[in-house]
Amino acid sequence: MKVLSSRVSKSSAVMLVLILVAALSVRVALAQSQEWGQCGGMGWTGPTTCVAGSNCVVQNQFYSQCLPSTAVPPPPTTTTTTSKSTTTSRSSTSSAPTSSSTSATGLNIRLLPLGDSITWGFTSSDGNGYRAALHDLLQPGNTVDFIGSLKSGTMVDNDNEGHIGAIIEQIAQSATNALALPARPNVVLLMAGTNDVLDNISSGAPAQLSTLMDTIFRTCPDAALIVASLTPLSSGQANVDTFNAAVTQMVNSRKAAGQHIFLASMASVLASDLIDGIHPTDAGYVKMANAWFPVIQQAAKNGWIGKPV
Repeated sequence: MKVLSSRVSKSSAVMLVLILVAALSVRVALAQSQEWGQCGGMGWTGPTTCVAGSNCVVQNQFYSQCLPSTAVPPPPTTTTTTSKSTTTSRSSTSSAPTSSSTSATGLNIRLLPLGDSITWGFTSSDGNGYRAALHDLLQPGNTVDFIGSLKSGTMVDNDNEGHIGAIIEQIAQSATNALALPARPNVVLLMAGTNDVLDNISSGAPAQLSTLMDTIFRTCPDAALIVASLTPLSSGQANVDTFNAAVTQMVNSRKAAGQHIFLASMASVLASDLIDGIHPTDAGYVKMANAWFPVIQQAAKNGWIGKPV
């Protein structure tokens, strides 16, 4: 009986070990980020490995993302000359913008594209995102200079302040660098909040955005600020809708109070215009350019775009 009891005890111990190993394996599997999910970055406390078939790729200090093994993100490009040309380069896969000239010409536009990966142009085939199409719309009859501390895309004037994976608070911190708001743009295009929604911290996002707006007007009191509603998400759309409603009310209140601010609705960008459930396709980015453009036109008609400081 003692021998049998000993064998039963050993079998139970072995079984317990196997159960613990299996449980640990399940926990490890569950601790992996899904494809296109975040897997690292400053302050990130979530999973740092990806599910099979995807790799964790560092995008910047704030964000690493699980990309499919077959996907290659558009690399940031650098320029070797100190002067800028107004010539742009755009992939032939992008649709042409719907218009080719502004009604308010003779402007000297120093424009700061400010936001996250969508501003940077992530997943667009040429890395330009909406910026090249918008540059083409604004350029005829005007001098256009995009500014920012980052460079991305094949276009020559590829400066921007689009930080991949950044939440509003991080975007606000980046906006104060010498090549962004202190460079005194007279037009600021702001689109931020997508990562706040993705990280489930969007309840405080409108207040964070309002603080950023205050910083923009305090640093650039003569600038026209155009704030975009968020493009859709394949998941968490209810939070996107709530955020967009709050931002719309905020922009309208500020405009009524006399601030030079407009809302650019991105409602034309549909879920079918997303390449990964988050970022637009090339066609989606062109839709964004066509949404920004008439609002910039209206700001010019209102006399909000003066000579840059």
